Amino acid sequence: MTDRQNAIDAISNFINDDTKRILLIKGYDNEAKLRAALSCLNGIFSKGIIRTSAMSDISDHINHAFQKDLLPYAIKSTTTYKLGKMRVNINSYVTNTRSNPKGNENTFTVFYPVQTVLDNPKRYNKFLEELEKTESRKVILITTNEWGIKEWDIKNKVDEVFFYSVENDNPQIMRNLRNNGAIE
Repeated sequence: MTDRQNAIDAISNFINDDTKRILLIKGYDNEAKLRAALSCLNGIFSKGIIRTSAMSDISDHINHAFQKDLLPYAIKSTTTYKLGKMRVNINSYVTNTRSNPKGNENTFTVFYPVQTVLDNPKRYNKFLEELEKTESRKVILITTNEWGIKEWDIKNKVDEVFFYSVENDNPQIMRNLRNNGAIE
């Protein structure tokens, strides 16, 4: 089984498990994690929310993950975008606006990326408040720059943690990280 298929199976099992609501996806291939999560959600949901820390970067992240121009360069939090079969609203979890949707039983919320808040106590507590306000049926948190995260308290706030290994599918990224001293 490929690493990608293993990730798809794990994310799909989470989505279909009514006893679990929040999933943390860890791993070193950011594009693969985002692509797998959104692909699995696209098979189940027609509406969702993507919460990001950087509105100016999110379209690049998604477009690179799928190697297609799925989203325009400039994203507006007041616009709904078609992504696969889904309609998604994209907004920031860093800036508070009255229009930030909370979601409901028929939606998902993806928080991507989440690493910048994990090591900053003030921002982390604000992030946990945003997470608590989220009413979507499924919530997926996706890390980036994993090797730089020191504090992993977030693991205690989720129902499941999945580590997306790329040892088989992308050994080059693993070699690069080891050679650069980012991981052992």
